[in-house]
Amino acid sequence: MSEIDLYPDIMKWFTQYLKDRYKKYEIESTFITSRRYLDDVLRDKGILIPEAVGLKIKVDIVGFLTAKNREPQLAFVEVKDENLTLKDLGQLWGYTKLINPVESFLVSSTGIGALEAIVKQYRRHDILQYGHKNERMMKIAKWDIQRKSIDYSTLLPKL
Repeated sequence: MSEIDLYPDIMKWFTQYLKDRYKKYEIESTFITSRRYLDDVLRDKGILIPEAVGLKIKVDIVGFLTAKNREPQLAFVEVKDENLTLKDLGQLWGYTKLINPVESFLVSSTGIGALEAIVKQYRRHDILQYGHKNERMMKIAKWDIQRKSIDYSTLLPKL
């Protein structure tokens, strides 16, 4: 399956994942951000995230978390149809460090590749950290095409 063909199923899974974890928020997800700049999509939705203004980035799948009397939040999924590389992680890391989403996933339909050795074998969990105090972790996983979910046995770091 091509990367674009994976988007609808991953978006559906991601939306449910966010609804299960962030019950006080309205959740909406889209993959239009894979074709349009994130700041343009945010502007169209009337969401102001100062860190995103002027950034010309395209994130494959974005979750929007909104609630009355709360700041809007974002969540990211970057999708690949090949084994994951450090370059792939670097792309997501840049977006994640700048915007500070509540969740940030890197998934591949073929496997997590060399990143497994870096994170598990060499114990380099620090490359997944982000947030104002490094309190959050990007997550890496293989996408299970048949089950239409991430393969939780491959998830790094474990939840």
